[in-house]
Amino acid sequence: MTVPVGTFLAPVRSGGIQLPTPLKQYCESEGWSLFRFVVTGDDHLTMQPVLPEDSAGAFHASLGPDGRLWIPAELRKMVALGEQSVMLRVENGAISMYLRKVFETLGFRP
Repeated sequence: MTVPVGTFLAPVRSGGIQLPTPLKQYCESEGWSLFRFVVTGDDHLTMQPVLPEDSAGAFHASLGPDGRLWIPAELRKMVALGEQSVMLRVENGAISMYLRKVFETLGFRP
């Protein structure tokens, strides 16, 4: 499957993010089921897939069969991620998550 092009809105509820169908399908096709989160700014997280050959290493969350990915509380607190929608896009072999407050500065409007 080719990388989904574009930006996708995803809801964050009860500590988890619901991946939009194209991103969920892409993750499944690439074998991305475990993720590490890296805070890259006050309003930006990167969800790095933990590849099968690295699966013995640390990870923060696993992708559920319904496309839901739980985000640890300490990471949610670091970027003030609450019950909201976020912007997702596949960039550089990972999924970038941008919080709503940066949509306009990136030139996107939900």
